[in-house]
Amino acid sequence: MTDAVTLDAVDLSYGPRSVLSQFTLRLAPGSFTALLGPNGAGKSTVFNLIAGLLRPDSGEVRVMGKSTSHSRAGLRHVGMVFQQSALDLELSVVQNLRYFAGLHGMKNPNSEIERLLAQLGLEGREGSSVRDLNGGHRRRLEIARALLPSPEILLLDEPTSGLDPASKQAIVDAVHAMSAQGVTVLWITHLLDELWPEDDVIVMQAGQVVSRGSFAELGGAKGLSEHYAGHERPQL
Repeated sequence: MTDAVTLDAVDLSYGPRSVLSQFTLRLAPGSFTALLGPNGAGKSTVFNLIAGLLRPDSGEVRVMGKSTSHSRAGLRHVGMVFQQSALDLELSVVQNLRYFAGLHGMKNPNSEIERLLAQLGLEGREGSSVRDLNGGHRRRLEIARALLPSPEILLLDEPTSGLDPASKQAIVDAVHAMSAQGVTVLWITHLLDELWPEDDVIVMQAGQVVSRGSFAELGGAKGLSEHYAGHERPQL
């Protein structure tokens, strides 16, 4: 079976500073993988490589079996939720989604928009201005927008940062449910309370993978905290 995402012996530097060195990563189709690490570990760089926003200095990045350096075809399968919001605050919820659907050539997106709004708990807010939404509902809308073209891969870079506990839990549960339905999820975080025992966890430090296993196998929150000795610790 072809991996959904492959990074093979990737090197990447910003000027003289090496960020990733011989970095290798494989994500199986339908998996939920959490990428953990202190600030500066290289997590967002991995996100940007998979998203096609960066190219490696050496090595190869493949999405759905296609090299992102030679073709952007694989990126059609990727939905992205960035740390910073990219919503149009002046448009309504449904206007944001219809505009995004148009960019992707979707001619009749209404039924899919209705389904996603229901799935993410945004029913009744179709006509609300995005400016009037709270942070949790904006994040849910960004996830709905990323899922609108039915991607097979979903990348999320610290998607619950700054949210209240109830909003955070709702998003964590919704994205896990999507993974159970077959979407490959890469969830970048430093918050250990977002993880489930069976989640595949990759711990990064200084551009390298230092541990990988399920959240339970790595000892849960207590065990993972030990990986951060001498570094910024994750939040429990």
